[in-house]
Amino acid sequence: MFVILSISDSDKHFSSAIQEYVKRLGKDIKIENLKPYKADNHSLVIEKETESIIDILKKKYSDYQKFLLIKEGKLYDTLELAKVLKQKDSVFIIGWPYWVDEEKIKKEIPSIKEISFGAITLPHWLAKLTLVEQLYRVSTIWIWKKYHY
Repeated sequence: MFVILSISDSDKHFSSAIQEYVKRLGKDIKIENLKPYKADNHSLVIEKETESIIDILKKKYSDYQKFLLIKEGKLYDTLELAKVLKQKDSVFIIGWPYWVDEEKIKKEIPSIKEISFGAITLPHWLAKLTLVEQLYRVSTIWIWKKYHY
């Protein structure tokens, strides 16, 4: 099972593309869109959203592999990602514009791994589309179905 935790108001720009991969993955994926915390103080937003993510990870996904999408994270090609995921339950965190307190998450969840799609910064909805497409590709590798890998 793959879970994507995303701090997101809307994915309207790419919702049909994201939903296409969700449909293909079926019961193997769940996307949880967490509402952004609203405040003028960026530090407060980061603090509240970080606390929310940590709380959800501990309560709902304690037995899952955890991955934080971050541009400084480890780069994996698709075949490497398939090996890293090892057909285990995995949860991926995609932040919002102010991001999250990475140090606090790493302190609270020491097993979390950092993963990257490169040195560029992607809007959350494009990162989500890229991630869900890669998860679909990984799932096809696991069942030896050819999908351009």
